[in-house]
Amino acid sequence: MNRLLLAGLLVAVPALAQDPTPLPTFSLTRFSLNDAPLGGLGAATGDVLPHKKFRAWGAFHYENNPLVLFRDGQRQGSLVQNRLNLHLGLGYGITSWLTATVEVPLVLYQGGDDLSAIARVRSPDQFGLASPRLSLRLGILSQRKGGLLADAPVDLALQLGTAFPFGVGNALAVESGWNVFPQLSAGRDFGPVRFGGEVVGLVRPTPVNLSSATAIRDQIGSQLGLRALLSSTGDGVRFEGSFHTLVPLGGGTTPAGFELLGGARVPIGPIELFLLAGPGFGSLPGTPTVRVLGGLGIRPDDNDPCSQGRKHTPAQCPDLDDDGDGIVNRLDQCPLEAEDVDGYQDSDGCPDPDNDGDGVLDRDDRCPMKKGPLENKGCPVVKVAEKDTDGDGVLDSKDDCPTEPGPAENKGCPTKDRDGDGVLDPDDACPDEAGPKENKGCPVKDKDGDGVEDKFDNCPEVKGPASNQGCPEKERQLVIITSEKLIIKEKVFFATAKATILPRSFPLLNNVAKVLREHPEIQLVRVEGHTDSQGGRDYNVSLSQRRANSVKDYLIHQGVEGTRLQAKGFGPDRPADTNKTDAGRSNNRRVEFVIRGTGAAADDAGGE
Repeated sequence: MNRLLLAGLLVAVPALAQDPTPLPTFSLTRFSLNDAPLGGLGAATGDVLPHKKFRAWGAFHYENNPLVLFRDGQRQGSLVQNRLNLHLGLGYGITSWLTATVEVPLVLYQGGDDLSAIARVRSPDQFGLASPRLSLRLGILSQRKGGLLADAPVDLALQLGTAFPFGVGNALAVESGWNVFPQLSAGRDFGPVRFGGEVVGLVRPTPVNLSSATAIRDQIGSQLGLRALLSSTGDGVRFEGSFHTLVPLGGGTTPAGFELLGGARVPIGPIELFLLAGPGFGSLPGTPTVRVLGGLGIRPDDNDPCSQGRKHTPAQCPDLDDDGDGIVNRLDQCPLEAEDVDGYQDSDGCPDPDNDGDGVLDRDDRCPMKKGPLENKGCPVVKVAEKDTDGDGVLDSKDDCPTEPGPAENKGCPTKDRDGDGVLDPDDACPDEAGPKENKGCPVKDKDGDGVEDKFDNCPEVKGPASNQGCPEKERQLVIITSEKLIIKEKVFFATAKATILPRSFPLLNNVAKVLREHPEIQLVRVEGHTDSQGGRDYNVSLSQRRANSVKDYLIHQGVEGTRLQAKGFGPDRPADTNKTDAGRSNNRRVEFVIRGTGAAADDAGGE
């Protein structure tokens, strides 16, 4: 709760010896409205009024408990519990960098507890004319026009104010002497918001003591004020939030006080309605528990479209930089298009694109939509003697179809689909036979009509169920054909630590050989040998290679052409299961038949 600590008030005055004593002369109000148009209501942000423009305002100002009496740490009551002020003010821009302001506060009403019997102190008057205030604000820096130095990164202003030592009545509204208020304020716009604040000194030449106690806790002297503000910008409704604190300087032990205020300003033509309110904390004189301020003002008649936040065209404001590319509007040929500062930049302020991507910027490219080398000014190089009869961009000397337009990747010929199956001829493995895309444009063939496609049928000319890979059930199949490999249903067994194939694996390998003989379209199969991880790697790689060679030789003896087979031993490098269990190691000791597709066969030790 924001209260004035008047500890030991009138300690030296005998409790029953005299009549109540009037309070010393001082001004209880430590708050004044900001008089410039850009900052907030309660804090300046380095801005000044435009040249020959004025701002007038009137505001009702309510304070709750700005002066509370304490004695020996106990609350005695509120000398001022409710206070209603009226602020009348006028600001005028003498130049674009100097603003003068006059403010006249009035106390319309104040009331509180009658403490004459307790503290022998007389209650202040209910009404009074406060000390008028005069201030001059010098704009040093300005983001735009105004200030001694324009186009600066921030707004910065220095202000000096004074309160005249006269008024009407004893309503705690008249200063006891000439008081000065030096102030330094700064602010900057960040897009839709403005941030800034001020440092202000409230200098009293002679402190006012409200008590004659030895330990003075109620001295009203010089103070230091700090205020920070965040507000919205623009010509419409503006919102703000601010933080205010006052710290006593010099003698006394009264703690500091601070306030949190929020407000809004609503423009209606030349009039602006405003409201500011918030709580206060601490025990400094003049810091209420609640402050509410509302009123109206006459906005500066600023018809300059180049002023802060106003809409304009680049031609109206030639000295501004609307696209932010570092070139002012009057020198910028594209004032609303920022030049690419990360790429090519010149003095015209316009982006410099390269539409055809040939590395020659459009402004220097004689053929901006066709690629060409720099030495030919961005145009494609075309020999005079050569022609492009069909106009497809492929010269006749390189065009296989010079009278029919077609893409360059097809050598200038139109892309055709002779069999009409939706798969273009360059991608169609059977360009004269219609077939689905997933079969590369070839028809799905099933010569024996058993429902198993020939390329996956172990017996393509004899009917059999799909469960037995298209072969009669009496011929048990141990091999499954897939697009990637021949999957075997049993393992190939060898003598321990040798490359000798055991007879029990002959039926399996005979089945593999038969499948390969029935499917000549499988042009290359890699026979892979694999081992577990037990033993040295070099030994296992050698053993797996010898076993793969043995399987390859067996298949050759069964009528498979050697050019269709490749043997490769991988040792333990490609495990199919874990090597930590017997079952896993058994799965890793295996032979696989990987289909390598079409192409020339490699030698036995060929690579992967």
